[in-house]
Amino acid sequence: MTSKTFLHTALVATLAGAAALSGAANAGAPESSTRLLTANFASRQVVQVEVGDFHFKPGQVAPIHTHAAPAVGYVAKGMIIYQVEGEKPQILEAGDVFYEPVGPRILRFDNASATEEAIFLDFNLEQVDEPFIVFEEQPTEAIDRRTLPTIDVADTNVDQVDVYSSELAPSGTLHLRNQESTLGLVSEGIIEIRIEGEPTQRMAAGESFYLTTAGVPATVVNASAEVPAKVITFRLR
Repeated sequence: MTSKTFLHTALVATLAGAAALSGAANAGAPESSTRLLTANFASRQVVQVEVGDFHFKPGQVAPIHTHAAPAVGYVAKGMIIYQVEGEKPQILEAGDVFYEPVGPRILRFDNASATEEAIFLDFNLEQVDEPFIVFEEQPTEAIDRRTLPTIDVADTNVDQVDVYSSELAPSGTLHLRNQESTLGLVSEGIIEIRIEGEPTQRMAAGESFYLTTAGVPATVVNASAEVPAKVITFRLR
């Protein structure tokens, strides 16, 4: 990985809800973190992470589609019916994370509610000239995908993404000491990101960040002394 430290922030939809998927804390995980999901795939030279911030109307159905690049994501609001071809459908609720693999058709990624909006975010780990998504047929219903900056990851070799939920007590800290590139979402509260030699970055719920570190520790601090904060991190390996 590059020795240069990057910090990228982008406005995303307001995130809500607690993480519903759970797993044992990993010895290599950031402090106070629970691993929610590990996605493994064929090694690829990722040059950018394209982010989709989707707002689905009540009852909206996603067209059948495939992914040329693996995608990991987070449900920020509502409920989604998710089905990969050859697998049973599953319900994703606010706070759940998901993985969309390369190749198989995604038969369903639909708003499960007839009355409430659903919001989810997709992080697509793209090689050179790979599309964000491939539809079998042109969508007949408008898809509300909000524009977010594409993240340059400087040609990084990736074959695994680990997703963690990190709870920060009031004034609490989270230390990111590993070498892996990290994508993050502030899902609750207000945080500060502190990296030696870099300006302190302050972010509220609904903002995202990208960190690439090579031996340079990053500290995430809950900026509030009164209310907890939560951060969802996607660690590229």
